[in-house]
Amino acid sequence: MADPKYVALFLSESREHLGTCNRLLLEWERDPRSAEPVNGCFRAVHNIKGMAATMGYGVVADLAHRMENVLAAVRAGRPATPDLIQLLFRSVDALEKAIGGAASGKGHPSADLLKALDEVAGDRGPAAARPATPVGKSASPLAAPSRLVGVAIRSGAAMRGARAQLALRRAAELGTIAALRPAAALFEREDFDGRFTFQLNTDTPVDRIEAAIRSAGEVATVAFDADVVFEVEAPVVAGRQIRVDLKRLDAMMKQVGELVVARNRLTDLVRNDGSELSGLAGVLSRLVSDLQTEVVAVRMTPVGEIFERFPRLVRDLARDLGKQIRFEAEGGDIELDRAILDELGDPLMHLIRNAADHGIEPADQRKRAGKPAEGRITLSAVRDRRSVAIRVSDNGRGIDRAAILAKAKREGLADPSVELLTDDLLLRVLARPGFSTAAQVSGVSGRGVGVEVALSRARALGGSLEVQSEQGKGTTFTLRVPLTLAIVRALLAQAGDERYAVPLVYVAETVEFDTRAVTALRSREALMVRDRVIPTVHLRDLVAAPSRQEPPRRPTIILEVGERRAALVVDALLGQQDIVIEPFDAPRGMPPYLGGATILADGAPALILDAAALV
Repeated sequence: MADPKYVALFLSESREHLGTCNRLLLEWERDPRSAEPVNGCFRAVHNIKGMAATMGYGVVADLAHRMENVLAAVRAGRPATPDLIQLLFRSVDALEKAIGGAASGKGHPSADLLKALDEVAGDRGPAAARPATPVGKSASPLAAPSRLVGVAIRSGAAMRGARAQLALRRAAELGTIAALRPAAALFEREDFDGRFTFQLNTDTPVDRIEAAIRSAGEVATVAFDADVVFEVEAPVVAGRQIRVDLKRLDAMMKQVGELVVARNRLTDLVRNDGSELSGLAGVLSRLVSDLQTEVVAVRMTPVGEIFERFPRLVRDLARDLGKQIRFEAEGGDIELDRAILDELGDPLMHLIRNAADHGIEPADQRKRAGKPAEGRITLSAVRDRRSVAIRVSDNGRGIDRAAILAKAKREGLADPSVELLTDDLLLRVLARPGFSTAAQVSGVSGRGVGVEVALSRARALGGSLEVQSEQGKGTTFTLRVPLTLAIVRALLAQAGDERYAVPLVYVAETVEFDTRAVTALRSREALMVRDRVIPTVHLRDLVAAPSRQEPPRRPTIILEVGERRAALVVDALLGQQDIVIEPFDAPRGMPPYLGGATILADGAPALILDAAALV
């Protein structure tokens, strides 16, 4: 069973079952009297054991079997103690390592863990659960009775062909397979519906045959002899699905990006051409746009996939820190480009660890402050126009701005004349490399890298990081990221002889620069727009464009990132365009307001402005 497609299926399915185990153990820890988490965890571990045995991964199967014994003892009436639940958490971690190293023979669990599991289960080893006599191929296939077996894989299951192969292999361990319909080679066809029949020569009881086949997972029905009538489940609303290597999607997106550049160039060339070529260019433009939309949609993934890893993290942090912390997740169905989602794990982990260590107070301090003993950390995602805002909030002690400012002054990170830390200045101080509010370094935080990592990763993704905090009530960090990185809609602006692209997701509106509306905000030029004072940024001065006579009319782009705004004054607006963000190796000393490069419709390069750095 060394076929890579089966290994990939085993790893994927096992990780899903491990996630289920972690989620159910957390539920069980909150309500030890509930039976459903125990039953669900038992089913998940049983499925892992069955798949591991089918693949020949004995270490994984043995560990899962010992965990089954413990869970079976709980189902039989053994009380659920904190130590027992912690043992199961340790076992899930060991099972994850064993699964990850199964193909290479690594990841063996410790002898102490196995001994602890056997002691809790009242067992001294897995031998007690093994049958006294071998079954299956040890019996003579000529003497064994023949049974007609019908199997139907669940209609919504991914890779039904591979699942059917696993079920068939499991049945073959019990006897001799004959008269397989359809042939095994047809299992991999696109139109294979997951149903197949075969003759099984074995004297194994029917219930054990069914259990062996169902251990492959995703099996809808198993029938024998005269009862072989398939009852296929109703089609899944989401439609049929397949698993695709992300590298293929990346390559497809790159090719679509090249198509978009070529489309823009063609549209520009035939703009004033009244021939049939202009009409054909319009048709091609629509087709490329539709293809672009579909490819981007294929890459979109619910953020819940990454949110699922954090409940267990918070639980372990609370245990290590001696605090009571409840974790809540909201908006898990919001979708992001897979490439962006993969980059969010580290910054979110750092922010959550900081919230648990610095934000949430110990239970006795919370009670003295009139708060519930249990603190709360909330991870949420919401759509904000064409971006997604991911927030890490806690209801802890908040940030002591006076203490932060004092330390920043001592370390030379803030000007001595500064009297108040605004949210923007607070973020800049917290994000300085090595800056930390912790009195000492711990295993959780204190090295001054958490906020720095989150900010740098957000900027690299074309997004931003914001902080809001109220002392005694809590802190919220907000990561804003675009829906996708590869192709974005941009507004083209000119300063001097150069053109620049501004991602449209950060453009609130455009206005004319009116000298009569100019005012001052903290000794800085600002513009009054609809009774709101917005600081200005003159693109010509920012990029040091060659001086020439200023145009009589100066368009102004109102940039908006979260609650912050800035008025970007430019020489001219050149319209909107879909742009492809090209890989960009930034030279040393490149200004932070430049976020990348692109190729325009006429083939000339243009720099992309980072709105988060401008506001």
